[in-house]
Amino acid sequence: MNRLLTHYCVDVQHPEVSGAEHLEMLKIRDQLSDVEATLSEAERQQLAEADRLLVTQVEVFSQELLKFLNLSQHRQTAHIPPERWWWYLDVVRHVPHQGLHSSSSRVGT
Repeated sequence: MNRLLTHYCVDVQHPEVSGAEHLEMLKIRDQLSDVEATLSEAERQQLAEADRLLVTQVEVFSQELLKFLNLSQHRQTAHIPPERWWWYLDVVRHVPHQGLHSSSSRVGT
């Protein structure tokens, strides 16, 4: 499995860690997005499952991140588009989870 994907899959299983570690996880998710076209079908499925796990725990991840980083300000400063929905966890946490399971790549868009 792709090293970044392995790291991300492990990270989403630990929402209790610090916001600093979650920030690193979001950066890894960015890198995965950049190479997503090169992932195998099995790796894409693993990525989608990890994304779903992140979404199901969005409240905890968001709370920890917000202790460490103002996500809204960071998105604006870094010009992060909505397609990179993982940077919008503070927004996604207010969306009913039923609507989030259809496509992990479109969560929050």
